[in-house]
Amino acid sequence: MKLLQKLKPVINLFFIVTILITFFQADKGWTQDNKAEINKLFEQAWGLFTQMHKDISSLDKAIAVYKKALEIDPKNPDVYWKLAEVTFKKADDLKNKEEKKKLFDETMAFAMKALELNPNSLEGHYWVGCSAIRLAQLTGVFSAVKMVNQAKKELLKTIEINPNHRFSTLAMTVLAAIYREAPWPIKDINKAYEYAEKAVKQDPNLIFASRQMAYVYIEKKEFEKARKELNRSLSVKNPTYIWDAELYDWPKAKETLKSIEGK
Repeated sequence: MKLLQKLKPVINLFFIVTILITFFQADKGWTQDNKAEINKLFEQAWGLFTQMHKDISSLDKAIAVYKKALEIDPKNPDVYWKLAEVTFKKADDLKNKEEKKKLFDETMAFAMKALELNPNSLEGHYWVGCSAIRLAQLTGVFSAVKMVNQAKKELLKTIEINPNHRFSTLAMTVLAAIYREAPWPIKDINKAYEYAEKAVKQDPNLIFASRQMAYVYIEKKEFEKARKELNRSLSVKNPTYIWDAELYDWPKAKETLKSIEGK
């Protein structure tokens, strides 16, 4: 009896902790069944996403699948950055400026929600940065400078969290493009070179990075190096992102090679 009295506080604490854990998991939607279902939906959506170069409508299908995951767990930060990723790609494919802006605004909102739920979401920071730079390209000069600076901040945060992550390699590549393309006082060809070189070394099969490296060489009037890098990118057998390579990077690499003939 005395032993039971001594153990009573421990037993009470155990039940309190159990109740709190159960409540927390229920509130987050983190039951084992839900986690398994969400992972299954993630795999399905990713499979659709990676077919965008064969069928661009697969992006809409991927968005629909991610929204199913959102219904199951509306507080899952990963769902939001994944929605940002697909929405960004859909926006990039559009021609109408107003429609593009609407989707880039949605991309930003999804990515910001991911950061609200998890401030250390590397992917969230990356997609905030990417949507900011796209919105800057669609906006006037004065507001664009602020958005470009926001993009730089978010992309640098991506790298800071985990410099070896695949999104950090992409962040380096986007930073190279920003420093190369932006007007003064942001433009800095030396920083563009630094980030492009790091990205190519980190992932030689990332055609986007290879293309940016070539653009930096062209900016520096090093045309032979640019040709060599562009030809190397076109010879890559297994690009990291085949969908981007086929839709954007390889066609642009071929165009660029043609534009520097004789230089």
